[in-house]
Formats: sequence, C-alpha cells, structure tokens
Amino acid sequence: MTMDPNSPGTILVADDEESVRFVLVKALESVGHTVLQASGGREALDRLRERPLDLAFVDLRMPDYDGLAVLAAARESGLTTPVVIVTAQNTMDNAIEAMKRGAYDYIAKPFNIDEVQAVARRALEMARMSTDLKRVEREMRGRFEVGVAIIGNSPAMQEIYKIIGRIANTDTTILVQGESGTGKELIAKVIHYHSPRWSGPFIAINCSAIPRELLESELFGHEKGAFTGATEQRPGKFELAQGGTILLDEIADMPLELQAKLLRVLQEREVTRLGGRETLKVDCRILAATNQSLERAAKQGRFREDLFFRLAGVPIDVPPLRDRRDDVPLLFTTFLHQFCARSQRSALSVDRKVFDALAAYDWPGNVRELRNLAERLSVFGTDPITPEQLPSSVINRGASESGIVRIAETAPVMRLREFKTQCEKEYIESVLRRTEWNISRAAQLLDLQRTYLHEKMAALGITRPETA
Repeated sequence: MTMDPNSPGTILVADDEESVRFVLVKALESVGHTVLQASGGREALDRLRERPLDLAFVDLRMPDYDGLAVLAAARESGLTTPVVIVTAQNTMDNAIEAMKRGAYDYIAKPFNIDEVQAVARRALEMARMSTDLKRVEREMRGRFEVGVAIIGNSPAMQEIYKIIGRIANTDTTILVQGESGTGKELIAKVIHYHSPRWSGPFIAINCSAIPRELLESELFGHEKGAFTGATEQRPGKFELAQGGTILLDEIADMPLELQAKLLRVLQEREVTRLGGRETLKVDCRILAATNQSLERAAKQGRFREDLFFRLAGVPIDVPPLRDRRDDVPLLFTTFLHQFCARSQRSALSVDRKVFDALAAYDWPGNVRELRNLAERLSVFGTDPITPEQLPSSVINRGASESGIVRIAETAPVMRLREFKTQCEKEYIESVLRRTEWNISRAAQLLDLQRTYLHEKMAALGITRPETA
C-alpha cells in the first residue's frame, strides 16, 4: 500500500554544533517527525547502520568525519537513506559536489524553519515514491515471471481465473483438486503472487514424497535431541512460510495422526516443534492440493472428515487437458518457444496437422506430458515440426480426427525394415544438425559411443554436408 507522503518519518540530525542540532530538531519535531541526534560523523554513520531511517541531515564540516565521508560510507554500505547536506555559505561548492555524489539536497546556514520542513517533506515523499516503485517492480516480476502464469483461454480456465480473482486478496484456505500433471502447484503459485503475501516465501511440500516418520519434522520442525539424528534445532515448513504461503501437496496421503495436528494449525494458527514445548504462532496462508477425492477418502475413513470440511471451504477443480482441448495448441507453442529460447535455438514452426493430432490425443499425463513433449521436440525436432516427429501414441490415438491415417493409407507401403532404417537415418541426421555436426555431442545426446555413431553413420550413408 502506498504510504502518505505527509506522514511523519524517523530522521537523523548530525552536527557538531549543539545549537544547530537544537534548531533542526525543534523544526522537525514540531511537524511530528521522530528525530535522532549525532554530534559527529562517525556517530552519524553508526546511527544510519543501526536501523532503517527515513532521512538524515548531515553537516558538511565535522571534526572527526565530515559529511562527504559519511555520505560515501553510507552508499558503500548499501544504505539508501536520503541525505541532506547542511553547509555554511562559503562551502557551497562542496555542497554541490556532495549532491553529485548522491546527496538528496543541501541547506545553507543560517536556515529558517519553513525551509527545513519543506526539504524534509520533499525528501520523504521522494523516498516513499521510490519504495512504492520498487515494490511494484518486484510484484510485477513475481507475478509474471516465466513459469508462474497459467496458460489457457478455454471456458474451464476462465472460471478458474474468476475464482482466483475473488479469493486472492483473502487468507481463505483453498483446496486445489485435479489429476496429476494438471498444474495444481502452478495455480497455487498464482494465488500466492496475486495475494497481499506476494513478497513472502512460497513453500511447497509433497506429503506423499516424504516418509511418514519424517513428515512431522518437515512440517513442524524439531528440537535438538528430539529423535536419533536430530543434532540441531530445525524449523519446519510452517515456520519457513511465515508471512507467505504454504502448499500441502498430495494432502490425501498425509497420515491420520498428522491430520489432527494440521487441524490444530488451521484452527489455532500455532505449531509446536517435535520434542519441544514452546508454542509458535503461524502467520501464513495454507493451500492444499490433491489428485484424489478427499470427500471419498473421508467417507472411507482414510481422511479426517472435520479436516476435509475445513480445507474444502473454497475448492478449485482443475480440469484435465482432455477437457480443455482448445488450449492445447497455445500450451504447446508456448512451451516449445520457451524451451527453444532456453537452449538458444531459433523458434521452430509447427505444421497445422500437428495441432490436429495433439488436440485429438487424450493426454493421460495432462499438461506435464504435453510440456515434456515440447521439451523433447525443442532438442530433437527439425523445422518445421511435422506429425511424423510425434510419438506413435499421439499419432495413433489422434488418427481418426487428424487425418494422418488417411494420408498414410494413400502412400506406397514400405517394408518394416526399410521404414526403421529410414527413420533411424532421419533421426540421427536431425541430432547432428542440432549439434552442428559435433559428433561427440551428438553421441552424448543419443547415448551412444562415439565410435559406434561413426559406424552407424557409415552404414546409413550419413555424411556431413560441405556447408555444415
């Protein structure tokens, strides 16, 4: 939230003359500012380093450490506190030099109260506007960084966008449900980055990937000596997520005994480390994700019913990719371009029939499977990407709708051995082109011995073009 530029600040006044400090302090305190004092340059620098300050008035001439030295040392320490140089009339050139070195402004002795107050007001307004700008820049980077944006324009995804828009600014617990590979963690990240907690940590823990005997320690932390191997105190994920968001992924696999402790966290907003007695307050948003039906698990006694109702206040059901086929071309091209850019390869074009085949396929692995295909083609694919470069599972499943089978049925029949040889030759050539005919690199990608690759090339009649 943008701060009021007229609100009071905490200001340092540094001058070796007590009478000057008295005038400046009174002028600033009379309009509500909190004022700290320093009688020399070294003391002023210590004050600046001790705590964040909104502004500093520093005398140019002090016996131990002058204003220019204070300014230089502050900037070298990474301090961004605006500094106003206080100077006598006969040292104006030095004051101008100080501004070149990063001072916000200068005031000349003798000064009046109105001038001091006006300079302070302008400096604080500038500092707060700068802080707001940096906050917005961080927010924009966080919200729209690569990989933290949901892709899709289908009606199903539009509904999810609306839900995120309604709940992002709240601390409501959200349950994200969907098949494996649909992007549940991505949706949780988007909720986090669009919430007031965007600048805090996003901590994800997979409850099914950690042995149950270690999961409690991972979630709640442990004290030294709590169990064999606990040689030091360790904070849990809830502590690490303070001020941010924690995602409990695959929560259906959480052991029943830990579900009771999680319910207490949701109700009381506090945790106790394993082997400890101290109760620690929890200040984080809790999101949960699952690829199972929590309602069915609760009815079967595998999941606490009270915890289910606590988590399912606002459910988000992520559709499988087969139910949002219109998004497949956009997802595929986005992933393909991202992977090509990452490997510094020119973007690959895609034959229209490829999109037909992709849209007809059911994608049992959902978005994750599509993403993996795009990554593989970004390495091994040739431009343009054609249906022949797709896996047989995709081609066969989408044949009736894509028209690929009808095209194949009209082509001359090739003996299987010839077909295999031709495919092997084209594939090896594509990898060689990808590596600019670097045999060692191609052999590494193909998982072959370099000598064996040479033999293969000779047997298949593969030769390096003169232009390569």
